[in-house]
Amino acid sequence: MRFSKFLNIKLLMYLVFWAVSFYGGLEVFSRTGDIRTIDVIYTFLFHLPLIFIVSVHSFHLLPNYLAKSNFWAYGITLFCLLGAAFPIYNFSFLILADWLFPGYYLVGIYEPLEVIGFGILYLVLSSSLEFGRSWFESLRARGKITELESEKRVSELKALRAQVNPHFLFNSLNTIYSEALKKSDKAPALILKLSDMLRYVVDKMDQEQVLLEEEIEYLTHFVGLHKERLNEPEKVHFSTEGDFSGKLIAPLLLIIFIENCFKHADLTEEKALISIQIKQEAEELVLHCKNTVYEEGNKEKKTTGTGLQNAKKRLDLAYNGSYSLDINQQENLYELTLKLGTA
Repeated sequence: MRFSKFLNIKLLMYLVFWAVSFYGGLEVFSRTGDIRTIDVIYTFLFHLPLIFIVSVHSFHLLPNYLAKSNFWAYGITLFCLLGAAFPIYNFSFLILADWLFPGYYLVGIYEPLEVIGFGILYLVLSSSLEFGRSWFESLRARGKITELESEKRVSELKALRAQVNPHFLFNSLNTIYSEALKKSDKAPALILKLSDMLRYVVDKMDQEQVLLEEEIEYLTHFVGLHKERLNEPEKVHFSTEGDFSGKLIAPLLLIIFIENCFKHADLTEEKALISIQIKQEAEELVLHCKNTVYEEGNKEKKTTGTGLQNAKKRLDLAYNGSYSLDINQQENLYELTLKLGTA
């Protein structure tokens, strides 16, 4: 179907080309100013070798030789094709004219070099049309590829955003359940926080960018719910600095790095900590996460975890390399610094 459409467009282009050429020939060959039947016949016979040359060149030589970089075959065949121009021209006026139009006396007036010259001229004109059509086709194809890549990028981003860790939800519900059993006044506030977070995820998941201040509020609720389930919540330090109003950021991106702090941190030691700092500096957002690690093998988990890989993929898709992510692992400390531009 696609090839048929391509062929129809190409045929239509050449039909218009030959129609214009035929009309120009009538104007040139008409000796009286009025177009007579003999002028139409003469113009038709004159075009026969040119139509043959251009058709073979456009539909055979260009796609089968030149497009495949077979330059020797192209050059030799083109030379032979031009060499056939004058014999075909003679055949048209000496044999074909008497057979098709016996009532008219028609004589070819051009010499071999002149006929070959006409052939070269028409090859140049038709090739220009062909290359122009191919150029527009390639532009349209590149545009389609760009559109498909953009759609793929959006789909990948949506898929990555959808990878929300269910463990946080289960832990939060357990915390709220424990508070409800104790008939604590905290339970309603915790339910409201969790409800706001889930609503934010549902509403913002499909958006390319969200307000940074809304993302900060979501992260604040996240840290708050985690602190509620810790025996020593004072070991968690969360701070924000700067003016976040009016700034935009890819949604549900920072949460992956912050979630890793709680997932891999060990807070059993006296000097254990989780430190999360978010700072807006001019047009750059800086996230600095730090947590203690005492469990054996925890470093390897962090560097190969799907959460961090997910975040790096999303950074590449959403910011196209215009960010910096530095990870520093020491014996009992894991630090991460992310810097990215905010519009």
